[in-house]
Amino acid sequence: MASAHAELLQSSPPPGAILDAAPRDVTLVFSEPVTPAGAGIKVFSPSGHQVAGPAEAAGPRLSSRLTASEAGTYVVTWQVFAADTHPSRGVFAFAVGHASDNPYSGLLNAGTAGTATPLGLALQALARWVHFAGFALVFGVIAYGIAIRGAARPGRLVTAGVVLLIAAEPLALVAQLASLSFDGDTALAVLGSGFGRILGLRLGAALLTWAVLATGRAWPVLGVGAVIALLDGAGAHAIPGLPGVGQLLVALHAAAMGLWVGGIVAFLASPDRRFARHAVWTLGAAVLTGLALALAHTHFGLALITTDYGRALVLKASILVAAVAAAALRRHRPELGLAFLAVGAAALVAALPPPF
Repeated sequence: MASAHAELLQSSPPPGAILDAAPRDVTLVFSEPVTPAGAGIKVFSPSGHQVAGPAEAAGPRLSSRLTASEAGTYVVTWQVFAADTHPSRGVFAFAVGHASDNPYSGLLNAGTAGTATPLGLALQALARWVHFAGFALVFGVIAYGIAIRGAARPGRLVTAGVVLLIAAEPLALVAQLASLSFDGDTALAVLGSGFGRILGLRLGAALLTWAVLATGRAWPVLGVGAVIALLDGAGAHAIPGLPGVGQLLVALHAAAMGLWVGGIVAFLASPDRRFARHAVWTLGAAVLTGLALALAHTHFGLALITTDYGRALVLKASILVAAVAAAALRRHRPELGLAFLAVGAAALVAALPPPF
């Protein structure tokens, strides 16, 4: 059962191994079923030639036949998609006979962040932040108009939100490539993957939102927003043993966060004391669903301090507490700033691999 980003559990040959003869193949075993991204596995011989054949996946196992006979150090790079559409990549080396120089040895020193490159992780978080900000400005502002005024009048805020929703998708594509590698095979693999399908559907939904806004009818726009929230959940981390539950909780959490943040923006533009009730319901739903996800992915808090995912969750929770305090003091502009910071922390949480 898919539970997080795919992580490499073991390999044959193992990293750092010194073999008597060149192996016939390279086999990788991951924490969950995977799909190769582009070539999937590349093996560079001591002379710098790519000696791995097409990668074949069988559940969590990925293997590639080698055509190698040189003595010296071989550099192995791999990149895969997990079942939850998140990318993973890595690199290691082994040697035949003795260690030697390799033109691709520099890849061994490449930085990692989670299961991606630091640039890839940063761009993934940025793309999600842009998407969530767009979601809030469109659907949160419109929901505020319906809840408070009985009708919504889309204006510049909503238009800016649609632009952000559209812009987030090409940025997400670049982020996925930065997390893997910038080459034609990988780009085609990304577009043909589950991630690519979700990206296309979200882009289509954003364009549909623009078209529906032109009708002047608010409720159909919120219907499109519900679809976008479900698409957000479809690419989210699964909860082991509870298929579909994690994705549904993420959809509800993203929708509630968007309605809360967008509501604050709309309130500052058009204050109304009735907003307090709207804020309580939306923020309450966001907190409850977020707490359920946090408990599931950290085994009831056991991994909050020991993992990057847990520490990002603590950061997000701390910002939310500060935002609630600002709301209680009726300091709504600081509350809005903290709310957008919380969305940024949530984007980072979504880009990191959960421990469970």
